Amino acid sequence: MFFALSSIRQTIFLSIACLLFFTGISNVRAQIIQASIQQIKSSKNISYTDIVRTKFSFQEDFVADTLSSYIMPVGKESQTGGCYLIKARNHAYAFDGSKLISLNLEDSTYKIQQESVSGQNTRSLLYWTNVLQKSVNQPDQVRLLPDTLIDNIFYAHVKIIDYDSIAHNERVYLITDFVVDKKAKLPFQINRQMRGLTDDGSILSLIENHNYSTYRLNQRDFPDLSVAKIPDYFKLYVRGIPVKPLPNGTLAPPLTMHDLTGNELQLTHFREKFVLLDFSLIGCPHSAAAVQMLNRLHDKYGNQLAILNIYPNDPSEVIQQFDEREKVRTTSVTCKKTAQQDFPINGYPSFYLLDGDGVVVQSYSGFFKDLESLLIDDIESL
Repeated sequence: MFFALSSIRQTIFLSIACLLFFTGISNVRAQIIQASIQQIKSSKNISYTDIVRTKFSFQEDFVADTLSSYIMPVGKESQTGGCYLIKARNHAYAFDGSKLISLNLEDSTYKIQQESVSGQNTRSLLYWTNVLQKSVNQPDQVRLLPDTLIDNIFYAHVKIIDYDSIAHNERVYLITDFVVDKKAKLPFQINRQMRGLTDDGSILSLIENHNYSTYRLNQRDFPDLSVAKIPDYFKLYVRGIPVKPLPNGTLAPPLTMHDLTGNELQLTHFREKFVLLDFSLIGCPHSAAAVQMLNRLHDKYGNQLAILNIYPNDPSEVIQQFDEREKVRTTSVTCKKTAQQDFPINGYPSFYLLDGDGVVVQSYSGFFKDLESLLIDDIESL
């Protein structure tokens, strides 16, 4: 009996100890998150430098930019919690609580939208504060990791897992790591990883890194962010008029191409076969998403169908790297940019299906979920 009571007491003690231990971890998480939120929201204004690096799954290398950022927390602002001004290499972004103005510094044009975030460069500390605030109400998504040592300084490390699951036999996730300066209570690094399904059914992944420095808080000589202004000499960006593709039944014009070893090819070399022209662009996610569809069409029709991935803007060495990485099994070629005058397209990717006489059967703009079935229907109808 004594042994049984002793075991029960020991079990109760261990249970209480474990509960206190995990409660302690939860409290530490909350303290780190709340301290960072409070530091940002209680400041009148903050300026900082943000070196942002992004890499989508269809890109070979990271794309980097240095952002000079200015934020002004405003408690009543419902979208992102304040106003901001972000100056990048070729663009500037100003959000005043009611509109976001994007300035293209290269061609002096601007766009206006109501949404406060339009891409990685507009994810200010106001945006990330909302991510942290949301995690406070979902503590099961938060992990406190061991401190991170950087340049002999220990930083708190919090991981927020929005989701990590399986969809259509693919792993999809959204995970964000916050590395926070314990003394300043401000982010030192923010790293996000995302993998998910796009509207066209393809898989897209993103790695996004932010490195922060040169914080300045509560400045007197701070820019007025309450009204987003457009410089006098800027003009509204106007989308070009959509071009009309070659009409069905048109004999395709001559097209000179070169394979990736430099050999010249003519469109006439493929007569007596169906030909699918894929006008593509390295760096376009939809062009990358179309690869597996084109591979399946190649496997289905073999020598009956010649699939040509045509690149008017990319060098052969870059195309070759893309083909190896994406496991492209169809033929990739280069051509002059003027080819787009003979074969008008509205963007990338764009497709022309030709019959065995070189006559246009159908054209298709963009890559979308039902494109493969449409192509099969059109090929089978021939």
